[in-house]
Amino acid sequence: MTDQKPIPLDKLNPQQLTEVKRSLEEEIQVLNQSLNQFKVAISKYEESKQIIKTLENAQQDQELLVPISSSLYVPGSLQNDGKVIIDYGTGYYVERNLVQAHQFCNRKLEMIRDSQEKLTTLISQKANFLDKINFEIQKKYALYQQEMQKKQ
Repeated sequence: MTDQKPIPLDKLNPQQLTEVKRSLEEEIQVLNQSLNQFKVAISKYEESKQIIKTLENAQQDQELLVPISSSLYVPGSLQNDGKVIIDYGTGYYVERNLVQAHQFCNRKLEMIRDSQEKLTTLISQKANFLDKINFEIQKKYALYQQEMQKKQ
């Protein structure tokens, strides 16, 4: 197995640098999309925690609107037995009491925030590398212009 050593940026020609830059920009864009998905997930779990809190204080047979779609609701009444059904993912739904549901949301939030923090660090590292590539491209372009002026 061969050890791969990083190639210094100053050894790459402008075309290679441009290709690395393009690839890195695409990668950063994908990572930013993932970061946005984490933000949406955090928002949903925070909202779920608020709903669980509301259910703790809800009255039996309390009138409410039940969503059928994103814009369609039907009237209903709450049968508050202190339990909710949680979507664990991949089609698994589990009945839990409100305390367990709250703990589930907290665990998911902790996991997502941890992943979000790691992803933010990775994006920052890649952005710093992109800055170095841009600097190297500008340096090579400036050298090229100097050489062209000397030839004239």
